Amino acid sequence: MSDDMKTAKVLEVNDLLSLVRLGKLNAEGKLLQQQFAALMGKAGAIAKAMPWESNRLLDVKPEWARYDIAPMLNITGHGDNGPWVFPDGGDIASGRPIQDYWLNDDSASDEYKLAVSKCYWCPGSHPRSQKARKAWYRRNGGEYEAWSRGMAVDASIPVQRWQGHDGRLSVSVVRCGDAWVVNTRRKLAGSLCIEGRYGYEIDNVMCGDYAPQMWYPLPGYTLRAPVAWVTVPARHSA
Repeated sequence: MSDDMKTAKVLEVNDLLSLVRLGKLNAEGKLLQQQFAALMGKAGAIAKAMPWESNRLLDVKPEWARYDIAPMLNITGHGDNGPWVFPDGGDIASGRPIQDYWLNDDSASDEYKLAVSKCYWCPGSHPRSQKARKAWYRRNGGEYEAWSRGMAVDASIPVQRWQGHDGRLSVSVVRCGDAWVVNTRRKLAGSLCIEGRYGYEIDNVMCGDYAPQMWYPLPGYTLRAPVAWVTVPARHSA
């Protein structure tokens, strides 16, 4: 094993107790996979249940909360790439995402056209349309359940990152307090590989280019990194 694989030693020293929880995470991952399978048949019903002006499934069907996206301001039922607001004189770190955007349903309006251009998960559709919401919840539904089983995050703690490789295997680790995630990629043949993601999605919560924190909870909810446990085939660029 090369010196670059110090990641393993870092985990042994700093995250021993967290690694003990992996069995629990694995069981939760299987549970989430089962819920994902159920969600595939429910995405259409979710989209139909949500009026144009609703921001998330919780607004109209709180009893379906487990199928919703995470209760964060920056993640809505119409995407995760909406505008942010910045107080007068504030810096980048003082900005906050908003939920009530792209409400204009006039297809001739500039706002509507802009919204359509931002809908990367269902090209050509408005993010608040039933078609786009069905695609969005197939892609991200169930995140609420993963959030509820996730790890609380103290955003004041600095983010730590490690990465290394050994032959066909590359590993990266991101940690913030008790929340950590291990991302792996093992090359197979050509562009084919097996990718793994284990732990808590702290790399999504703290992914900002200019200020680390990008997730902000709704009032009454806590900042948590959703639990993640997945191994999937993928293709990587050369």
